Amino acid sequence: MSDPRPARPGPGPAPPSLRLRGEVGGVVRHHAIGPGESAIGSVAGNAIVLPVRGVSRRHALLTLGSDGLILEDLGSKNGTLANGVRIQRTRLEPGDEVRIGPVLLRLEALDAADVDIAIPFRPGASPPVPGLPPDETTGAASAEDGGFALRVVEDVLARLAVRPEPDLAGGLGRLRSLLGARSAALFELTRSATVIHVSSGEVAELTLHKELQEFARTSAGGSTVAAASFAGEPLFACALQGGHADRLGLAVWGELRLGPSETQRLLRVLLGLADLFRPRPLHPTGGARPGVRSLVFPEGYVLGDSPAMTSLYEQMQPLLQGDLPVLLLGETGVGKEHLAAILHKSSARRGGPFVPVNCAAIPADLLEAEMFGIGKGAATGVAERKGRFQQAAGGTLFLDEIGEMPLPLQPKLLRALQEKEVQPVGAPAVSVDIRVIAATNSDLQRRMEDGLFRRDLYYRVAGFVLHVPPLRERKEDVPAFVEAFVRGFASETGKAVRGVTVKALRALLDYGWPGNVRELQHEVRRLVYLCPDG
Repeated sequence: MSDPRPARPGPGPAPPSLRLRGEVGGVVRHHAIGPGESAIGSVAGNAIVLPVRGVSRRHALLTLGSDGLILEDLGSKNGTLANGVRIQRTRLEPGDEVRIGPVLLRLEALDAADVDIAIPFRPGASPPVPGLPPDETTGAASAEDGGFALRVVEDVLARLAVRPEPDLAGGLGRLRSLLGARSAALFELTRSATVIHVSSGEVAELTLHKELQEFARTSAGGSTVAAASFAGEPLFACALQGGHADRLGLAVWGELRLGPSETQRLLRVLLGLADLFRPRPLHPTGGARPGVRSLVFPEGYVLGDSPAMTSLYEQMQPLLQGDLPVLLLGETGVGKEHLAAILHKSSARRGGPFVPVNCAAIPADLLEAEMFGIGKGAATGVAERKGRFQQAAGGTLFLDEIGEMPLPLQPKLLRALQEKEVQPVGAPAVSVDIRVIAATNSDLQRRMEDGLFRRDLYYRVAGFVLHVPPLRERKEDVPAFVEAFVRGFASETGKAVRGVTVKALRALLDYGWPGNVRELQHEVRRLVYLCPDG
């Protein structure tokens, strides 16, 4: 059928950036259109893949050049429509609607700031959309071919080769998604246990432990690959050979898109990559001077490199020796508990417990029992239990929001800190060996002037005061936080995200963030959930 709306006359300049937007398989997708030709069809190999019945394998062709954007039907069975009219060839303008078989798409023009990537997550265009399976369209690529395995490796590698730390969770989530696995896990085999570092999918970590421990036992002789059955479905696992040292392993579970031999070969390759890219200790002790400790940052912690945070880390360094009480001052959401945990993990008490207590969240009438415990027979029907002080024995007690502690309880807290013993309700005093780190967002000087906080208690907990800067005073750290949060939530949702645009990052940098890092994290999570896949 001839096109009733011929190509519009006169060459016109192409807009800064064009994309087709529409719902494909129940998911809203954006398809960027680059210069030159972009084929549209249902199978892999097309620039725009629409894996939907009714779309021909090679359905239509877009050409972006000096004449603008031209849409041409390629003899498809169900036809190509522009603004409701079946066409053979026509020029498209932003706002036009295109129907490819049953799929309705709208052409949009974007400002460069909406397209230019400020924080790229992987090179190139959007992640490829898998085509229809072989039994639904002739000529679709098989998962058994080398191209599919290579695509899996490339996709996972793109998530490992990122800075400042490899996105192990994102890579594992992408592996599970591409293979169609129900669960995947990166684990470590030790002499005494199987430790899962990262997992993705339906099966809880504890459920897989038993199967992985069995794998560890059967592979003790040096075998690197094993296949078993778990809950009626295949379980494939691979571990690096390593003599008596701890061994890194990778496991996937479920009915996969690859056969057994192909899966095992793929796991060997991916495990080698994971071993190359997994984080090593940030501050190895081998080169340190004897007796000098370095800060130990937990996996996934965003290491701010702004001058404000660099100065804070330098102030923390001398506090790793001994048990000097530390008071962290800062607004809500700046990460005071994370810093307290870093001090604990970096100190000689790192082998003991880290026990956080939110002094503002516990009712005043329960706070004494919660802090100091309850002795046997203290009251009818009340069970004996240890308080937070005793739970933290040998480790660190973190008193969050200490400025909100009720005034009547403050003398008892002061005595416990001075005498290093606590008096459980209805029981004799008990000695405790702890370090105390406290934190507050309150103005303690004002509260002391108002008679709401004891000065002697302040001097007891404020052996050294660390001021944690708000996010608005360290905007240099915002991109690192945004990247880490987007990667984490993209893995949580199973979405492939290309990156963060210049416009989006500019908006995040311009905002004041009164809720600090916690508010930024919540906002990024919301945005990732709203962001279309790809």
